[in-house]
Order: sequence, then structure tokens, then C-alpha cells
Amino acid sequence: MKAYPVKPSGEGRRNDQAGAALIFVLLMISILVVMAVETLRAMQVEEAGARYFQDSFQAEALAKSGVHVTMALLLRDGETNQADHLGELWAQVGQPGSEAIALDEIGTLEGQVADESGKFPINALVDEKGALRPAHAQVLERLLTNPPFQMEAEEAKALAAAIKDWLDPDDETTEGGGAESEYYQSQEKPHGCKNGPMTSLAELLLVRGMTEPLYYGKEGGPGLKDLLTLYSGGKINVNTAGPLVLKALLSPSTPPETAESWVESVIAYRQEPMHWDFLGESDWYRNRMVGFGDITLPAELITIQSSHFSVRMTGKVGAGRKTVFACLERRKPDNEKQGQMEIIVRFWQVF
Repeated sequence: MKAYPVKPSGEGRRNDQAGAALIFVLLMISILVVMAVETLRAMQVEEAGARYFQDSFQAEALAKSGVHVTMALLLRDGETNQADHLGELWAQVGQPGSEAIALDEIGTLEGQVADESGKFPINALVDEKGALRPAHAQVLERLLTNPPFQMEAEEAKALAAAIKDWLDPDDETTEGGGAESEYYQSQEKPHGCKNGPMTSLAELLLVRGMTEPLYYGKEGGPGLKDLLTLYSGGKINVNTAGPLVLKALLSPSTPPETAESWVESVIAYRQEPMHWDFLGESDWYRNRMVGFGDITLPAELITIQSSHFSVRMTGKVGAGRKTVFACLERRKPDNEKQGQMEIIVRFWQVF
């Protein structure tokens, strides 16, 4: 017997249509829910981004305020004191043991001030005409041959000669290890010779004989980047210089035991508040300490006043964190009343 298809009844068709409509409605609801969730998520991301931007803006303002407060401290100090040392108020900022300054509900501010005049002024290795300054060269070579670098004497002289050629304006190669553009152009990564003052300490990495361990230090020890400076009046403040720089200032003929003892005594003497008034004497480092009357330092390189300072301030507000690093010069302006000082910003970076 032949079978014929049965046509759906009107009720069946209505059920199919209702089911399709239900599926469509559920699909639309799903789409709307996804759109709502994504919109909410986008709003949250935008809100978080706006909050982070606001926090970062306030954190930067905090860091800048810290630098300006430091400027005020340096100005006041320069107008009232004739010598600079590590017992002064500006030098206490960010010392070991100090905590970040909490500013109620705004955020925190922390930072540190360093005396650049306590480091070796690398650009002062040559004079205005490009001639090597013997006293500066001797200190640099002694810095290189002393621990932690312990270079051989000839190797240190060669590096000093190469740095001299990098700084001087001529193209004449200094004997004993110097290098000019002809040498640098022949290297695997050719480059020219600066033939002028350095504008970044990292330029040292381009100089013949310089290595990364020497520049950055190794095993957590200091590197030349920590002991040299571009920002200086050309002299070293014996009141703020670190132990490695102090030791390099001594004559090569000074016995090692005497050198070690003198450096330890200088640092201990400077730390005593009862001695701070004596740090204004130009030769306190030998006349005020028993047993070191025969110590001599290069007069043309020594000072008890500082002119350049580096400041690093970090502001933190919520999720925002900003750091300002600045190098400042404190000096007496031309044609101004005696005692007045001004601050010149030599370098400024926000990161």
C-alpha cells in the first residue's frame, strides 16, 4: 500500500514558529549580554587608564616638587656656608635608613642627592686647548690601577691616552695607546671620535680600551660610571669624595698601608659632627688628623666647596610612579650681590 506524506497541522506549524522565535530571542539576548559585558569591561579599562594617568601626573608633580625643595636647600646652604660636606641638610636626603615621605592620602616621595663634585671630572682631563692635565691624568691612572679595577700601569696609561684623544679637538693620536677616528673607523662597528667634551658617560664604552666590566663594575662592585662625572667645576671636594676617589688622590709614592689608614681616617673624621666646623679649612685632611702631616694632595684638583649636584626623586601615587633625575649647578650669578646664589639645571629627565 502506497504511503503519502502527512502535512503538518496548523498547530504544528505554530509550534515550529514559536520555537524559532524563542531561539532568535535567546540569541539576541546573548548578543546583548556580550555587548553589555564588553562595554562594561571597556569602561573599566578606560576608567583604570584615566586613573593611572591621573596617578602618574600627580606622581610626577610630587617628584618635581622634591627636586625644587632640594634646589631651595642648596641655595640656602650656598648662601650661608663656605664649605660643603656630608653633614649638611641637603646631604641627608635619602641617606641609608631614611624612609619615604608619606604625604597623607596623596602618596609618597623618596629620593637622594649626590655631590657630583666628589667624583672625578672626566671632561677636565684636558684643558681648553686639548692638552692633557698631568695632575688629573695621574689621579685617573691611579684610580684605574687601584682596586677594584687593578689595571696594569701601562694599560691604565693607554686608556687615559685614548680618553684624552676622545676629548681633545685634534686628530693627532697620542702615543702609548691613544686613538682617533682612523682607528675607530677600522673597527667592526665603525664610528667617529668625539674630539670634544663628553655629553654622556656612556660614551666611554666607545673609547679604545674600555670594557663593560670596567664601566659598569662586576660582582656588585662599583664601575667607572659610579666614580666619574660630567658635571663638575673641574675639582674634587675632599669633604664628599668616596674612598676610591680619595685613595686615587694620593701620590703613587704613598705606601699602601698609609693610604688605607688615611682614607679610613678621613671618612671617620668627616662623620663626626664635632669636626664639621673644621671641614672649612683647606688642609684639614692632614693638619687635623694626627700622623698625616706629610700627606699632600694635588692643590689644583682639590676643593672643599661643591658646585654640581645630582638629584633623583621618585613620587608614588596609587598605581602611578614617576622619577625625576636632574643635575644641578649652584653658582654665583654675574654682577650680583655677594652671597647670592642661583641654580642652573644642566640635565633633566622624567621616567
